[in-house]
Amino acid sequence: MLTTSIVNIACTIFNLLILYFLFRKFLFGRVDKVLMQRREEVDTATKAADEATKSAIATKREYEKKIEMADEEKEQILADIKKQGYDEYEKIINEAKKKGEQIIVEARHNAEIENERAKEAYAAQLTDMVVDAASKIAATKHSKEDDMELYEKFISEAGANNE
Repeated sequence: MLTTSIVNIACTIFNLLILYFLFRKFLFGRVDKVLMQRREEVDTATKAADEATKSAIATKREYEKKIEMADEEKEQILADIKKQGYDEYEKIINEAKKKGEQIIVEARHNAEIENERAKEAYAAQLTDMVVDAASKIAATKHSKEDDMELYEKFISEAGANNE
C-alpha cells in the first residue's frame, strides 16, 4: 500500500526542482536559442519578402509608365505618319493640278494654232474665190444685174465651203 510521508514528498519536490534546473540549463537554453535563431530567420525572410514586394511594385509602376510612354510614342508616330501621308497626298494633288493646268494651257494653245490655221486656210480659199470671181468678172461683160448675180453666187459658194 501507499504511504505518504513528508520525507517522500520533500524528496520528490527536491528531485523535481533539480530536474527543472537541469532541463532549464541544458535543454531549454538550447531550445530557446534555436527558437531565437528561427525567429531571426523568419524576421529576415519577412524583411526580404517585404523588400522584394516593394521592389516588384516599383518595377511594376516603372513598366506601367514605360507602357504609357510607349502608347504615347505610338500615338505620336501614328500622327506623324498620318501627317506625312496627308502632306504626300497634298503634294500629289498639287502636282496633278499643275499638270492638268499645263495640259489645258497647251490644249488652248494648240486650239488657237488650229484656229489660226483654219482661218489661214479659209482666207486662202476666200482669196482664191475672190480672184476667181474677179477673173470671171473681168472676162465677161458685166452689168449691174450680172454683178449682183455674181455677188450672190460668190456668197452662196463661200457659205457652202464654210459648212
